[in-house]
Amino acid sequence: MCMLKRTLLASAILSAMALPSVSQANENFDVAVNSDLEVIVISGSKTEKPLKDVAGSISVITQEDLDKQVTTDMSQLFKYDPSIQVSGNTGDAQNFIVRGMGGDRILMIKDGMRMNEGYGADGLNDIVGRGFIDTDILKQVEVAKGAASSLYGSDALGGIVVFTTKSASDYLDQDENFAGKIKLGYTEQGKQSNLSSTIAFKTGTLEHLLNVSKRDGEETQNFDNTKPELDIDSTSYFYNAKYNLNKNDFISFTADVWEQDVKGDTTYGLLDYFRTLAGYNIIEEKNTSTKENKSFQLRYHSESPTAFYDQLNISIYQNETTQEDVEYGQLDINANFGFPVIEIRDMWKTAVYHQETQGFLSNASLKINDTHTLGYGLDIENSESTRNEVKLYSVEGTPKAGYPQTTDKFPKTEVARAGIFINDEISLLNNRLIITPGARFDTYEMDANNALKADGEAYANFDEDHVSFNLGALYKISDTVAIFAQYGEGFKVPAYDLAYIDHDNSIYGYKVVPSDNLSPEESDSYELGLKGHIDNLFFNAAVYYNEYDKFLSTELIDIETSINPYSGQEAQVLVYQYQNIDSVTTKGIEASVRYHLNDTVSLFANAAYQDGKNDETDEYITSIMPLSGVSGVTYEGEKLSAELILNWAKRMDKVNENNVEVAGYGTLDLLTSYAFNDDVKINVSVSNLTDKRYIRYINGAGHVDSSTLSNVTEAGRSISANVHYNF
Repeated sequence: MCMLKRTLLASAILSAMALPSVSQANENFDVAVNSDLEVIVISGSKTEKPLKDVAGSISVITQEDLDKQVTTDMSQLFKYDPSIQVSGNTGDAQNFIVRGMGGDRILMIKDGMRMNEGYGADGLNDIVGRGFIDTDILKQVEVAKGAASSLYGSDALGGIVVFTTKSASDYLDQDENFAGKIKLGYTEQGKQSNLSSTIAFKTGTLEHLLNVSKRDGEETQNFDNTKPELDIDSTSYFYNAKYNLNKNDFISFTADVWEQDVKGDTTYGLLDYFRTLAGYNIIEEKNTSTKENKSFQLRYHSESPTAFYDQLNISIYQNETTQEDVEYGQLDINANFGFPVIEIRDMWKTAVYHQETQGFLSNASLKINDTHTLGYGLDIENSESTRNEVKLYSVEGTPKAGYPQTTDKFPKTEVARAGIFINDEISLLNNRLIITPGARFDTYEMDANNALKADGEAYANFDEDHVSFNLGALYKISDTVAIFAQYGEGFKVPAYDLAYIDHDNSIYGYKVVPSDNLSPEESDSYELGLKGHIDNLFFNAAVYYNEYDKFLSTELIDIETSINPYSGQEAQVLVYQYQNIDSVTTKGIEASVRYHLNDTVSLFANAAYQDGKNDETDEYITSIMPLSGVSGVTYEGEKLSAELILNWAKRMDKVNENNVEVAGYGTLDLLTSYAFNDDVKINVSVSNLTDKRYIRYINGAGHVDSSTLSNVTEAGRSISANVHYNF
């Protein structure tokens, strides 16, 4: 199978090389400069705005970046931005960590729609991740750093990630009615082959875009290739239709269906306890994980001015996420714990997570005069979430006494959110000073549907209101240099999995019990920065300070005793509960520079420093990163472009007592692109060029034994490539 994938890729490359080349004009340097300065983002104000005019730090990955870096999975996004980390790998739960905050504290939205929340331990979502999306449909990804609840409401506590998908106009030139793209790729790390096809066409005033992507591969391995093997297959179907009512207004419909199947030969949650238990021999084990996300959106966009708006967006949407995890094991048992147990036991555990969200979204802007431009909107969203688990133990096809066992990790939870926001862009001093105050009122209800806890008491319902403020200012020192400052407030109501989780794992020595009196987490973000360019030198720098109050954390509240059902021996059980702690503080510095030596060669570097502590215990939070950065050189020729990139990180010594430090590192990546003609292009990425053994702190954080770090090393040298054919 591996040879077949390599042969397909090689054939495509050779075919492309055989095509006649057409000379391409080298981009004028001034055009490149303007392009850098005029990148359009929406995360800063919910309306399109040049990045240079946003009073805040926003990182952007464009479609060109995705192609050049041969990005095939969400975990590979922003790999060259040290202020942003993505946990997990292909086939695993994945989540963004922005300036030391991660999990559901970072709001993720796609084309305005709220994406699924995660589910897992301590808010890290290590069981069910987020971002069930194929990278081939993405036009741009933005990360706005810092609290953004004044625009986006609950969960925008530490930042937001905005995914923007493609439309037919991204492929069709003004006079074209039909175009498309075929992309074939292969990634050595994970042995993943991928094929995608995109068709864009126009019939009168109606535009269509259809993308189908297929990926087939394996797990992302560590340096020693010791991780359990997985087969990972994913398929994406994406359709966008746009009906142009006139030159200013349109209606669009988007359907996005993403599916992934993961199969492995190792079960953890089901069999780990029995691996070292005397008299228990594992005959067979396997696991499957099926993930599916379906989203649909109907949108109306208008730029026909009225008395109430100059621009208006209204949409309704539905987003549905399901993840089913099935584990199977067969045991040959010959044990005696005071009573003999001799049997061949079949064991299954099936866990299903499901979340469905419907929403109404709206935002508008209105220029009152040369000084004031108002933005305002109303959002209404409702979601329903469940997580249930079924265990079945049987012998010769007959269930054992007490099985099957069905449990809900939390009750079926319904959440209603509504928010109204307004902001004002105030232009002063001949547009050299832009001040943007904003506020949002949110109301939130979380209902457990009268479900009862194990003790017979009803789960608590949560009903919260919150007002969030934001104040940003940007002053243009010159036409190309600006300083900015921003204060933002964020909040996050307790998520269902934190408030309601009822997880009894006494056999492993712990359990988590529900909480009835949790308060919303709140944050205050302060940022001061400088950005712009002087001649050929581009720069961006920011310092920030974030305070998180009523932070949710796992606390040990009791120690119980329990009788092990297999050994009959008494054991201690640690009882945990999610509770609000006083506060957490994070702070840091970020800086990036790029210097263009000439029209074709430029040098670049960036770095990020982070610090974060629990103010109550003075312990470090494990989601901060060590001082780290990226530097390199870029060559942009007529047909050939290349980038040599040094990734580096300082040794992480900000660890808590009994936790091991993680060594620093430096690795090299090489990115190359070659355009054979206007229609055919190949991108090649070589990661870890020197085949260095190293560990990212995000994976080594919290380890108490250095011997376990070998399991979380990064992969060795690997090559990825894709070939694009535009028609």
